Amino acid sequence: MRLAFLSIGRHIHTERWIRWFAERGDECHLLTVQPGPVEGVTVHDIRRGGGPKPWRYWRSLGEVKRLLHDLQPDLLNTHFLTGYGYWGHFSGFQPNVLTVWGDDVYVTPFENPVKGWLARRAVASCRALTGDSTDILAVAARELGADPERSFRVLWGVDFDRFRPRDARDWRRALGFQDRDLLFFSPRSYTQPYYNIDVIIAAARVVRTRLPQARFLFAGYEGDPAPFEAQVRAAGLADVSRVIGRIPHAEFDAALNACDVMLTVPSVDATAVSLLEAMACGCAVICSDLPSSVEWIRNGVSGLVVPPRDADALAAAMVQVADPTRRLELGAAAAVRCREVAGFEQNMGLVADIFASCLEAPGAAWPRAVSLAVLGEDGS
Repeated sequence: MRLAFLSIGRHIHTERWIRWFAERGDECHLLTVQPGPVEGVTVHDIRRGGGPKPWRYWRSLGEVKRLLHDLQPDLLNTHFLTGYGYWGHFSGFQPNVLTVWGDDVYVTPFENPVKGWLARRAVASCRALTGDSTDILAVAARELGADPERSFRVLWGVDFDRFRPRDARDWRRALGFQDRDLLFFSPRSYTQPYYNIDVIIAAARVVRTRLPQARFLFAGYEGDPAPFEAQVRAAGLADVSRVIGRIPHAEFDAALNACDVMLTVPSVDATAVSLLEAMACGCAVICSDLPSSVEWIRNGVSGLVVPPRDADALAAAMVQVADPTRRLELGAAAAVRCREVAGFEQNMGLVADIFASCLEAPGAAWPRAVSLAVLGEDGS
């Protein structure tokens, strides 16, 4: 097939997704305003001119239309409802499969009436919609008008050959942490306040007084770590913490195996890939009680669940996992759950099935991927 993708360039989600199709022999074209090389993929820069944002957006839409006319792809896969989803809709190209990511559904459409109108138009016009949790699909259906019959849960997926339990003490030691330390790891982005890194720092301050062996690693994959370094110093945690920038994805499996507990407590999120990767590594997880997290983590069985902005509850959970036997039990149950549904190859196979169904004659049966209409809003 010849496939066109509208998506965020220079992003690991985009690259892994598109390269899967390229490696199986499809001709793949990425249309983006963040161009960068992707092996096996032709990348097209759709940025056009300067001036006010609406004018730049309109000119880029013209470039999207021109490229789709010239390329004549069999199918367009548009990633991220905000921005790229608008281009996909106004391009008029079909079949267009829309893949939503997170705050493009949970936050942006509700910021003002114009963004809400644009989001509903894009959701209504796509041939099929994919998202990485039952909850994000349910919000898209309930608030934005997505058709449950054409909304499919597809995870970003985990490479189980890499993300598995293994000894990574050397990686841990290289950052100055000792084998006897109890290492808590926060890998969420520094860019958005809803990731609640400030709450983790507040909880860490409490935990340090109760667990002298506690240590803390913060590694935002995007954004500036400096403000959080300042918060760590102000909390008196500088001597037991490291605040670093992005860990390359090639090292992320080592980071997860090097830590004892992974912390992810956002107020808004879809299914975090880092959560699934931590589960695959058998890492004990403490997460916030969002529907997109408890879809995978059962409190007290495969991890611990806390309210997103409750530092006291988070601190209590962190103290609870000081017991190494408890951590092993939680991590083992999480790994079993992850391997049931979260394999990268398994989920990309579902995407390929959805694409194939979109190219069938109208009225053809939808694929083995599970739709929201089958799952129900509770994920069952």
